Amino acid sequence: MSSKEQLVNTSKDHLGLLETKLNGLLKPVIPRPEFVNSLRQRIQITTQPAWVSRFNNIQFILILVAGVLSGVIVVTMLARLLVNNLVSGKKSTGLM
Repeated sequence: MSSKEQLVNTSKDHLGLLETKLNGLLKPVIPRPEFVNSLRQRIQITTQPAWVSRFNNIQFILILVAGVLSGVIVVTMLARLLVNNLVSGKKSTGLM
């Protein structure tokens, strides 16, 4: 018998022992019917995605306004950065 065949047989023996141990340790659990029913109701597919029903109109409008304002602030900061870099570049070239 080659060393490769011995290694395969040994690993099969180890896997068989491990499977026997796990069968002894892990026992199947039968869930309570109330738990199964409540879980089924919670994950039941609805016509709307779950996140849509969580926001009401006022919350959606506030989130939308906050997003637009933060976008305007970022664009303004980038524009000012660009203008400042262009202006400082003109000043340095004028001095030389």
